[in-house]
Amino acid sequence: MKIGKYPVKCSFRISRIVSDLLSLGIAVLIFSVTISFITQYRAMLRQIGAEGVSDIENNYIGAFSWSYWLSLIFPALVTGVFAAYLILTLTSRKLEKFNITKRNAQDVYDWYAFCVSLCKIPIFMGLFDIMYIFQRRMLGENISLFSMQILLDIVIVTIIIRFTVHRIRKITETKDSVKSADDSVVKVRVVDKDDKE
Repeated sequence: MKIGKYPVKCSFRISRIVSDLLSLGIAVLIFSVTISFITQYRAMLRQIGAEGVSDIENNYIGAFSWSYWLSLIFPALVTGVFAAYLILTLTSRKLEKFNITKRNAQDVYDWYAFCVSLCKIPIFMGLFDIMYIFQRRMLGENISLFSMQILLDIVIVTIIIRFTVHRIRKITETKDSVKSADDSVVKVRVVDKDDKE
């Protein structure tokens, strides 16, 4: 695996481990809530009774009898996000906009991987909110499709990405500015007239 032209190791710092564990916890919550919803929804259909279900199927073209399976899209999306995370962190990245050297390549990778890991948390929180709206509407509640949580999650992801880009830019520019500062140093020797005497 490379960042720019330089090989890097897949390292796990404490912050990244905590981020991965939090996102894994939210993912498990989404899976368990989905299973619970499907179980409860099927139980609700059984309580209506066989004749009631057939009447519902005739009136609503089978929507009640099969549409709860659409809730499986949320675990599928969670799995897709984890797959994208693995692809983004375990494959090489060119990152041509930054001046990556052998010395700063590992630091750049660590910040990049942490950013990708951290972005999973608000994405999963947004998916959980969308799932909640979907399930409430499936149960017949007149809940709004608009959610401030989703907008907040988008803003948080944007801030995380922007901060990481700024941090990587600082890492790659700091080495260059120190080097250029060393090249431009002029040594001056001050001689005191009293010393000559």
